[in-house]
Amino acid sequence: MKQLHGSYLSIGAGENQIPLIHAAKQRGLKVIAVDTNPMAPGLVECDIKILESTHEYRKILHAMSKVPLPYKLLGVGSRSYGKAVYTVSYLAEKLKLRGNPRESTNLFLDKEKFKQLVSKYGIPVPTLIPTTVSPKSKDKKLDLQFPMIAKPKEGSGKKGITVIESEVDFKKFLKNKSSETYLVEPYTPGDEVTVLGFVINKRFYLVSLTDKVTTGIPHFMEVAHIAPSEHISMAGELKMICQSIVTACKLKTGPFVAEFKITKNKECILIEATPEVGGEFLADQLLPAHYGYDYFKDLLSVTIGEKTRPEFLKTPEKGITHSGVFFMLPSAKQKKMTEPKVFVPNSMETLIFQKQLIPTGASLDSREGNHRRTLAFGISTKQNISQKDWYRSILDRMES
Repeated sequence: MKQLHGSYLSIGAGENQIPLIHAAKQRGLKVIAVDTNPMAPGLVECDIKILESTHEYRKILHAMSKVPLPYKLLGVGSRSYGKAVYTVSYLAEKLKLRGNPRESTNLFLDKEKFKQLVSKYGIPVPTLIPTTVSPKSKDKKLDLQFPMIAKPKEGSGKKGITVIESEVDFKKFLKNKSSETYLVEPYTPGDEVTVLGFVINKRFYLVSLTDKVTTGIPHFMEVAHIAPSEHISMAGELKMICQSIVTACKLKTGPFVAEFKITKNKECILIEATPEVGGEFLADQLLPAHYGYDYFKDLLSVTIGEKTRPEFLKTPEKGITHSGVFFMLPSAKQKKMTEPKVFVPNSMETLIFQKQLIPTGASLDSREGNHRRTLAFGISTKQNISQKDWYRSILDRMES
């Protein structure tokens, strides 16, 4: 691995950012890290620390003007999401580094604007249902299909999702003043898949395709991500759609993640997309365990402009048939986090990692969506077993 002479700007220094910091340090780069928390674990390995919010892009730029840089600044990147990703775009533009235009990144912060734009390019998305219909209308029956899903135009982690199951529910929803801050669309049945990839010089490179399992209506909490996907045959079409998104949004360089529904008619419906690494332990745990792939090595290369052409992952590590990340949920009546149950693999399985997500004793009352999950663990198997049968066996053992 060629050693580099230069520095790298890490927007964030929390636990999730450590793999990117490691990738930069392994190449010999000096790392400048930004985090508002002076105890952020990633700061320990960094050469220069800027104690600032990752959302305060102007303050970070000002701080960078005072940083002594004996080595040329080669790139900027982040493992975070939302406004921190905008910060990366802003700094890349101001510091003359590789990244996405600010206008492009901004598009993804408003789900309604994003979906309206990509639909004009023929990208299949759920139909947006207007929330400006008068709820007082009694003589006109609304031509709607139920159930419908209302989700915040901004936000993540499946927080704030509302299921609308009837016309009466819809009219009640419209009376709520906050309804304008929600995106309403029909529920799309089908299998869910997650696409991970990179944008390099405006071109999309597909890296992985994994299956996602959720609790379904009404909360849609993500309970598993499994490799390889049972929809590998759809990879070509999904890659083309992602390229269309990249073109429509004028993305240039960086990570990319998207979620699709695959209908029974084999139609790919775009649910979410964003120029981020994505979470759920896919890049840092699932892909290395199943494919032996170092995602963050490529992320570093992409953001500093090295010539790299990531390939679609197809061949698993020797003998492995399936790998997955699974999440445990508390019971509906559980009010506080208790000591989590440890998952025990069988003789043909290997535990990749296990992580408690909520501190013992913490209240569960105010937690919504994915933020209510209590434990995550990754596991691989060498059993000659179908994906569905393996998944059911994991669930049975989680519930026993």
